[in-house]
Formats: sequence, structure tokens, C-alpha cells
Amino acid sequence: MKIAVIHSSLNQFGGAERLCVTMIKTLQKAGNKVTLVTLDKTNWPFLEKKYGLTCKLDRELFLIPNTFETSSTTQRVALTSAFFFVMFPLLKLKDKHHLVINTSGEIINLMENIVYINAVPMRAAFDYPEVLPVKSSLWRCFSRVYDLFSKVVDEFNNDSFLLTNSKFNEAAIRKYYGRHASVIYPPVDVERFEQYSGNKRRKNLVITVSRFRPGKNLEYIPRVAKVVSKSRFLIIGPSDKTSRTTISGINGSASKLGVRERIELITNAPLTVLLRMLSEAKVLLHTQLSEAFGISIVEAMAAGCVPVVPRDGGPWFDILEGKEGVYGFSYGSISEAAEKIRMLLENDELRTEVSARARRRAMDFDSSVFESKILSVVKKVYSRKFE
Repeated sequence: MKIAVIHSSLNQFGGAERLCVTMIKTLQKAGNKVTLVTLDKTNWPFLEKKYGLTCKLDRELFLIPNTFETSSTTQRVALTSAFFFVMFPLLKLKDKHHLVINTSGEIINLMENIVYINAVPMRAAFDYPEVLPVKSSLWRCFSRVYDLFSKVVDEFNNDSFLLTNSKFNEAAIRKYYGRHASVIYPPVDVERFEQYSGNKRRKNLVITVSRFRPGKNLEYIPRVAKVVSKSRFLIIGPSDKTSRTTISGINGSASKLGVRERIELITNAPLTVLLRMLSEAKVLLHTQLSEAFGISIVEAMAAGCVPVVPRDGGPWFDILEGKEGVYGFSYGSISEAAEKIRMLLENDELRTEVSARARRRAMDFDSSVFESKILSVVKKVYSRKFE
């Protein structure tokens, strides 16, 4: 079977990009020929060096023949939107492939047979302003306009098979699209991270794994560090041109609060560095609100860290199953986050017990589970298309 996988860009690396690569490998392993369609050419050497991701494609189609970086989040969103409307008709994908799978997230009902929605849809963002790429009334207004536009597009094609990464996101999709989405949790390379869980001499280190982007609420961390005085904090993750303001803001806040010497930022580190730091940390602090899932949380759990997450979104409802103190802890304010972290750092017996349960819970999200479910969906959609 010939399958086209659509993803705006793999170079802006995150959970959705990991899912896309795993999707391609899963389809290829089952004997399918896969074409990757992107906005800009994928920098595979970079992805392999930094994140250990490799993939031998049957074919890759792109509009821009090199890695393309924008200087602002607004430009990135605009280009991504244009990509879908230009690329799909241009390539006439439906005529060349048996199935078209969109792993970028939003539903653009033009040609996809399967859509995997990774984040709270932009058309719902006026009700979830914390997920907007830029916090402003203009973006909330754009979300409403986009919602109205999407409803018009829905009238032309409403038969894509919808998948999403959490029960939390499924509820948002049901509310704003009036459609059901099957929940298939994203793939996590649990085994790779679990190998680093055995370190029993961990440091008083609190780690946050995140892209350095607006909307990730990384500015919370200096405020937490001010309260949790006997610990170090580390923020590690991908960075690009749009990260400058975020990084400057974190450093400025940390200096103002007198915690600059206890907060370290590591950008674009190779996977080996991430694994080493996870093996040394005791706590994973997650700061993004209303996140649909959060692969980095499961990775940290597998590596032996105890997660402390906002009491909302997929991290709380799906990963921790809404159970306080079983697989991790939740918070509703910065002061509560600091309190939970301090408790874990001071009570090593409790931390060790929760860490053991968290590692077992992480196994539920292993890549093998994702692979079997995706192949089942592909077979179902293909059969339905040609029945």
C-alpha cells in the first residue's frame, strides 16, 4: 500500500514529530511504501545526533529545500496554515496514494483519510487561552474566526477518521467538532529511558523538559525555585530563533528573584545529556497548562523521576489518571507546586515509592502499544475506503 504522511515540519522537534517518525516506521515495517510530505526538508542528521531519531524514507516531498526557521511564532503558524492549503491540492495526493495520514494536529478537511490530533485544536483556543502560541486578544479573536472558517470547510469533507492522544483532548474535539476521536496514546521509547532509572544516589535536582517557547510557562520555574531553596533546577530542551525572548525572560526573572545560580538552561543538547540528567534528577516539574499529553513526562517517569504536573490536561487526567500521590503529584498554583516538590525532596521514602509506581505506569505507553493500534486503524480505514 502507498501511504502519504503529512507533517508540517519535523525540524521543529517535539512530541508530535516523534509520533510522526514512529508512524512512518510502523507503516514501513508492515510493508507499506511511505511518502513524507513537509513544508521544509527534514534535517535527518540533526535529528539523529540530537534525539537519536533515524528513518529511511521511501520518498520525501517538500516545498522548501532546506531547514526553514522563522523569527516569530506568528510567522510559523501562518506558514504552517498556508502549507496545508497549498501542498495538498498541488500534489494531488489522493490520486497517488491509497491513504493520506495527517500527523500535524489540526483538522483541515481537504484530503486526509486519517488525522492524528496532537494538541488542543486552535479553533478551541478561545476557551483554552493558555494553549495559544501568543497570549493576546488578537490570537483569541483569530481562534474564533478560525473556528467559523473550519465549520464551513467541514461541510465539504467530514469523513476523516480522527485520532487523538488523550481523553482530555478527545473531549475538546467532541465539543468543537461534534465528532468522536479514538484515543491512541503517543509512542514512548520506555525501554531506552528505563535503563537510566536505577540510580539510587540522585541529587536534589528538579528537571523540566520543554521546548523554549512562549506558552510553556517556563517563567514559573524561578518562582518555584525561590520557595524551594535547597535544590537546583534544570530546564532542558530544543531551542531556535523564536526562543530568545523566552530564555531572556527566564534569566531575567531568575536574577531578579536571586535564584540565577540555581537555575541552569541547556538548549539543543544531545539525547545522551538528557538521559544523564534524568538519571540524576529526583523530580520532573511540568509547567505547560492544558497540554494534550506530554511525552517528556512519561520518559521522565520511566527514568525514575517523580512528576509534578498542572492539575489539568492530559498529564493529569491521562498519564497520572487523576490520582494524587500514586504515579506523581499535581498542583493548581505555583505555591502548591513548590510545596509538593519540597515534600518529595525531604521525604526520600515517599519519593522512592511513587517513583517505582511511576516506572510501572510508564510501560502502559510503550511504543509497541501505539504500533499495534495504528496498524489496526489503517487496516480498518483502508477496508472502509474500498468496500
